[in-house]
Amino acid sequence: MTMTESDRRVDFDSHLLLAEIAREGQDLDQAAEHYLEASLLSDDPGLAELSTELAHQLGLTEIGIKAAERWKELRPDNTRPHIFLGVFRLRSSGTEPALAEFKIFIEGASNTAAAIERSVEILSSEPNQLGATIILRELVASYPEIAEGHYGLARFNMRDNDFSAALVNSETATILRPDWIEAQLLYARTLLIAGRTEEALALSEKLFEDESSTETRLEYAELLLSSGNHEKAKKLLELVLAENPQLPEAIRAMAFLMLTENELENAREYFETLRSDARYKNEAFFYLGRIAEAENQYLQAIRSYSRVTEGNNAIEAQLRAAHILYINLDDQEGALLHLREFGIANPNYSSEMLVGQSDILIQLTRQDEAMELLSKGLEQSPNDDVLNSARVQLYVLQTQIAKDAEDYQAANQIIDRGLNLYPKNMSLRYAQALLFQEQDRLIQAVRVLEMLVKDYPSDAGLLNALGYLLTDKMDRHIEAKGYLERALNIEPNNPAIIDSMGWVLFKLGRNEEALSYLEQALEMFPDPEVIAHIIDVHWALDNKDTAKQIFQSALKEHPESTHLQELKNRLSP
Repeated sequence: MTMTESDRRVDFDSHLLLAEIAREGQDLDQAAEHYLEASLLSDDPGLAELSTELAHQLGLTEIGIKAAERWKELRPDNTRPHIFLGVFRLRSSGTEPALAEFKIFIEGASNTAAAIERSVEILSSEPNQLGATIILRELVASYPEIAEGHYGLARFNMRDNDFSAALVNSETATILRPDWIEAQLLYARTLLIAGRTEEALALSEKLFEDESSTETRLEYAELLLSSGNHEKAKKLLELVLAENPQLPEAIRAMAFLMLTENELENAREYFETLRSDARYKNEAFFYLGRIAEAENQYLQAIRSYSRVTEGNNAIEAQLRAAHILYINLDDQEGALLHLREFGIANPNYSSEMLVGQSDILIQLTRQDEAMELLSKGLEQSPNDDVLNSARVQLYVLQTQIAKDAEDYQAANQIIDRGLNLYPKNMSLRYAQALLFQEQDRLIQAVRVLEMLVKDYPSDAGLLNALGYLLTDKMDRHIEAKGYLERALNIEPNNPAIIDSMGWVLFKLGRNEEALSYLEQALEMFPDPEVIAHIIDVHWALDNKDTAKQIFQSALKEHPESTHLQELKNRLSP
C-alpha cells in the first residue's frame, strides 16, 4: 500500500508539530528525531539543514548523518552539508571518511581560507581531539599556502602539548600573513613556551608599539606575567583597566597577578568582580575558595568550592571541599555526603565523585564499602573508565594490605578476583607477580612477568623487573642481561635500570664494569639498595676496607634499611 500525498502531508505536519512541542519542552533529542522525519518528507532543504545543525549541537551522530545526507540530496550544489558529514564521520567511522568530507567542503568553497577557518572552528569542539588534529594536519598539508590552516593547527598543537609543532605552524602563519596580529601573538606565546623568552617579549613589545590595541596589550601583559616580569605587567594592566574598568580579561589577568604576588585581599576583590561573568564564574569561585582556604576560612572555602559546577576546576574544587571537611573540620561523614550530593546534582562528574568517596572510605580503612560503592557505580555504567580504573587500583591496594599483614591466602584471593574481572590489566598482573615473589613462588612470578613483557615490549619498568628477578633470585644471568639491555635502550638514564645492569654484571663476575654502573646509579639516586650493591662489589674486588667504610657511613644514614642489615650478617667483622 503506497502513501498518498495527503498521507505524506499529514505525517509531515505531525512530525513538525511534535518537533516544535519537544523543542519548547526542552526535550531536544526528541525534537531532533521529529525534525529528521519531517525533513525526509519535505523538499525544503532548510528543514534538513535545521535537523543537521540540531543533531550536531546535541551530538546525535546517526540522526546527523541522515539529516546531512538529506540536505545534500536536496541541495547537491551546496557544500555545507559536507562539513557536518565530516564531523559525523569522524565520530562514527574514523579520520579517513571524515577527511574526504572536509576536502569536498573546502574544494567547493568560493573562499578557501574561510572554509579552512570554518573547518578549524567546527573541529575545535570535537571530543576526539586526536582525530581532529589528524584531519586538520592533512588539510594543512593539502593547502600549505593558507595561513588560517597553520594558525588553527598551531592552536591544536598547543592544546595537545605538541609545542615544537605549534612553534613551526604559528611561525608559518605569520610568514604567510605578516599583518595578522592574532597569528603574531600566538607565535609569541609559542616562543615563550619554547624557552625563547627574549624573542617572545621582543615580538610582543613590537606588536604593542605598532598597534596598541586592547587585545595586544593584554597578550603582552600575560607574556610578561608568564616570564616573571610582574612589575611591568602590573603597570600595563593598570593602564588597560583605567581605560576599560569592566574588561573581564584584564580583571582576570590582574586577579592572577595579585594571587601570584600573594596579595590575597586584592586578588579576592578581582575574583569577586569576575563572578558575574558567565565565562569566568566557575574559575572565579574556585580561586575564591583557594584564597579562603589559605586564610583558614574553611566554611567560606567550602561555599565557594561548591559553586564550581563546570570547567577544569570542578573536580578539584569538590575534592578540596571534601578534604577540608575531612581534615580541618573532622567531619568524615560530611565529606562523603558532600561528594555524594554534588555527584547527584552534577551527573557529568558522578564517576569522579564516586572515586572521591571511595578514596575517603579507604582512608577510613573501610575498603569493603569502597569496593561496594565502585561496583554499584559500574553496574550502572559498566564501561566507565574512571570507575574501572579506581576499582583496579583498589584491588591492588587490598592485595598490598593483605600482603603486608602476611595474609597471603587473602592476598591471593583478592588478586584473583581482580584478575577475573580484568584479566588483561597490567597493574593487577604486575601486583600478582610481586605477590608471587613475596611467597617465593619465583617460577610463577617469572611466568607472569614474561607474559607482561611479551604484551608490553616497550615498557622499561617491566623489562627491568624481569631482568632483576632473573639475576637476583634465579641465577639466569645471561637472560637477565638481555632484558636489562633492552630496558636501558628505552630508558638510558633510569637509575633503577642502571643499578640492575650493574648487579647482573656483578653476578657475571664483571666487577669493574659493575662498579661503574652502580656508582653512576648512586650518583643519580642515592638509595640504600644501590649502596648495598656497591659494598658487595667492593668486597668481591677485595677492597674490604672501602666496603666497611661505605657500610658504616651508609648504616648511620639509613639504619632501618633491610638491604644494609642483611649485609651486616654477611660481611666479615
